[in-house]
Order: sequence, then C-alpha cells, then structure tokens
Amino acid sequence: MSTTLDQSLLPDHYYRWVVVAYGITIQAVSVGTLIYCFALFSLPWLEEFSSSRRDLMLTVALLQIGVGLVSPFVGRALDAYPPQWVVTIGLLSLVIGLTLAQHVTSLFQLWLVYATFMPLAMALMGSLTSQTLVTRWFKEQRGLALGISSMGTNIGGIILPLLVAGWLLEMGWRDVMQNLLVLAVLVVLPATWLLLRRKPQASAATDQVNATDTRVWTTKEILTTSLFWLPFCGIAPLSMAFGALQFNLGIITRDIGLAAEVTANLIALSSVSMVLGKLFFGMLGDRIDHRYLYWLASVIGLLALVLIAVADNVIVLTLATIAMGLSGGSILPLMGLIYSARFGTASFGRVMGFGTLTILAGSTSPIMAGWVYDVFGSYNYAYIVLASIMVPSAIAMRYLREE
Repeated sequence: MSTTLDQSLLPDHYYRWVVVAYGITIQAVSVGTLIYCFALFSLPWLEEFSSSRRDLMLTVALLQIGVGLVSPFVGRALDAYPPQWVVTIGLLSLVIGLTLAQHVTSLFQLWLVYATFMPLAMALMGSLTSQTLVTRWFKEQRGLALGISSMGTNIGGIILPLLVAGWLLEMGWRDVMQNLLVLAVLVVLPATWLLLRRKPQASAATDQVNATDTRVWTTKEILTTSLFWLPFCGIAPLSMAFGALQFNLGIITRDIGLAAEVTANLIALSSVSMVLGKLFFGMLGDRIDHRYLYWLASVIGLLALVLIAVADNVIVLTLATIAMGLSGGSILPLMGLIYSARFGTASFGRVMGFGTLTILAGSTSPIMAGWVYDVFGSYNYAYIVLASIMVPSAIAMRYLREE
C-alpha cells in the first residue's frame, strides 16, 4: 500500500532522479573519504612513519588493487541481492576501517587496513553501485544521468578535503578520521533504508525492452569478447595517468614550493573540473560516437601530463590540474555508456564489476611515479611512460564497434 502511494505521489519518471541524488551521496562519502582526502593525510603520514614516497603511495595502491579484486563479486551481488544490503555492508566496512586506522602505529598496519576493509567499503558504496542503480532506472537520458551521478565522487572531493584541511589545523589526523566516521554513518545509513526500498516498475510504458537489455551474459562471454576488452584497454591508461597525478598532487605542490593550503584548493579544483568533464561527456554520450569522446578525453589527458611535467609555478600547475580533472571526469560516464550500450542492463553489474578492474592498472601508476622520483629525482620519466601507453590504446579504440 505504501509503495503504491509513493509511486502515485512521485512517479518513476521523477523518482529516478532521487536515485541519482542518492548515488551522488554515497560516492561523495566513500570516494571523498578514501581517495580525495588521501593527499591531505599523506603529509602527516609521511612524517610520522618516516616512509619513502613510493612506500606511502603503496597505501592507496593497495586500496585500488583491493577495489579491483572485489568489484567482480560486488557486481554479481548487485545483480542478485537488494542494493540496500550491499550498501549497508559497505558502510559497516568503512566504519571498521576508519576505526582501525585511528589506532595504527606503523605504515605496515595502515597498509593492512587499506588492503582489506577500505576496498570493500569503496566497492560496495561507490561508483559501481551508483552506476548500476542509475542504469536500471534510466533508458532515455542514461548518459546524462550517469554523468550527473558520477559527480558524487567530485562533490565529495570538493567538500571533504576542505573539511579535513580545516580539521587538521585544529586536531590530529586520527581525530579527523573519527569525524569522517560519524559523518558517514549519519549521512548514508538513513538515506539507504529510506530511498532504496523502491524499485523501478518493469511495466513502465516508456521503457521499451530490447534483446540487448534482457540478455544475460556469462562470465566467459564477457571476458572473451572485444566489446569488453577494447574499452577496458582504452580506459585503463586514462585511469593510470589520473592516478599518477592525483595521488602525488600534494607532494608535487610542496616540491614546487607552494603553501600547504594550495593542495586542498587544487584538489577542490580537480573535483570541479571532473564535474564539468562528467557532465560534458555524459550529455554528449547520448548523441555522439563514444569513440570520438574517448579520443577527446585522451588528448586532454596527454595535455595534463605535458603541463605537469613543466609545472614550476601555481599557474601551470592549475592548468594541469584542470586538464587532469576533465580527462579523469570522462572515465566513469564513458565506461558506463560504452558497456551499457553493448551489454544491456541485465548483466550490467557483472560487466562493470570486471570493468572496474581498470583500477588495478591505475593503482600501479602512483607507485611507479613515486619510485621514479625516488630514483631519478623527477616524475617526468613516469609521465613519458604513461604517454607512451595512452597513444596505442587510443589507436586500438577505433576498432570498437559503435552501437
């Protein structure tokens, strides 16, 4: 009775945008906490644990590797179980992870936390869950909805780093993590159980079911078709370039001689740029050949690498950050659009779960960049390697069949 009443008060056509807002929220909390605040935590960790840059970057690499490893299982779970339970388990993992992180006394212990509970939290209440929900609720305007939903990672990247930067001026990083824990519970838990009880009506008149949407792909079929691997191999270098720049941004800013406060501002600027990139690529993805959009994202990514390599002042670093954000912003909407158009909705969670393994590729770049700096005293050789990977990957994307 209550479900019927809810649907009459707010039809699916409007309620689906509530689902988009929910997806923004859970990504803002999970990705904002674990990814965007990392650059701010990295500075006190570097001093407290007396670690090398390479070893410190291994922390976020373990997080990304863990997300990549668990994502195929999370994708399968999203296709099989109610999403509110999936997100709740993710929230519990985040709470446990933040609690344990407050009590670490060595970098090794921090690695353990970021390799176990944190990846599960980010996979279960992050972009994979949000994109799966949006794909189920949208057929028309799917690209726009995916672009808007994926803005959640950047909204978290705007708000949380600014909060954390202010908190770090007043308290230690352990107390800051406690604040993030309380914030996550208060925001995510009630929204999950209030908003995810409703499902889209399968008989909605505007939804015309086709063979692509209803086909269920087996794991073997997914992993043996170029429809999966061409986008995967194309998007992975974009993820690598973004990771190398984003996670070393705080240290790069300090190397140039800029004030510590500039790091938070640049992270926020990167998030704003990613929002613009997601809206741009999401909206055009409903109208333009996905390959053309991918090539544009690659060119912008290459520009970011060139600018960061020559950056010696705040102006050039700002331009590099904007280019990095625009290119990085293309990743989620393009991946969602490319895979949903070719695999449909019935197996979208599973396909995106495997697609999220691109994070494994992206997780290597911060370590590589940190190691290159430790050995050569410069990140530039790492940027050259990344550019050399992006070019052939972009060429290969021309063979992707457009749907």
